[in-house]
Amino acid sequence: MRKRVIRAGEIEIEDSEGRVRARFGVSNEDLPFMSFYGADDKLRARFGVQPDGSAGLAVADDDGKVRATFGLFADGSASMAMVDRNGKVRAKFGLGTEGSPTLALRNKDGQLGFVYSLAQQGSPTISLQDEDGKVRARIGLAAEGSPILRLLNKEGELRAILGLTADGTPVMQFLDDKGEPEWTAPSSFSPTVDAPHGASEPAGPEARERS
Repeated sequence: MRKRVIRAGEIEIEDSEGRVRARFGVSNEDLPFMSFYGADDKLRARFGVQPDGSAGLAVADDDGKVRATFGLFADGSASMAMVDRNGKVRAKFGLGTEGSPTLALRNKDGQLGFVYSLAQQGSPTISLQDEDGKVRARIGLAAEGSPILRLLNKEGELRAILGLTADGTPVMQFLDDKGEPEWTAPSSFSPTVDAPHGASEPAGPEARERS
């Protein structure tokens, strides 16, 4: 069978009224992209590939503002982000390079407030952050399943620990401003098992189109 091939730097698809509704091509940086437009000529979705092989999809609302993105990166990580009408990222869900999932929620000012993550071995962690983006509380499970709550000051320094040991014994510890134990109950407690620290927020994908 004879092959039928069309070769071009860019292809535009028009509707019955001559409006461009889709564009497939290669950007000025020789990066492939696909763009889709609404009846009002505004960009509604675009898909692009970056120089390192990362791929991203962006979806826009009827005002042409990007409201959702999805990306797969060269290091194997993936990310999905949702944006409000003011252009602030409010929620992100992602997978790290080793496959650990993370969910991050932001307030109306775009500041990070809540992070839920799973360590590679499956231990869950929830981090709560203040208006400055500093982690102030972290609750999670250690590798063997023991629950632990950690409270931090405005500088991000650990000041209090509350949890259960592997045998179910409740423990509490207060630390001074140098991180040294100041009061512990029971006095024999030593926090040798740490809950997994909160994972960093998943990065946002990019989908580039020809300028």
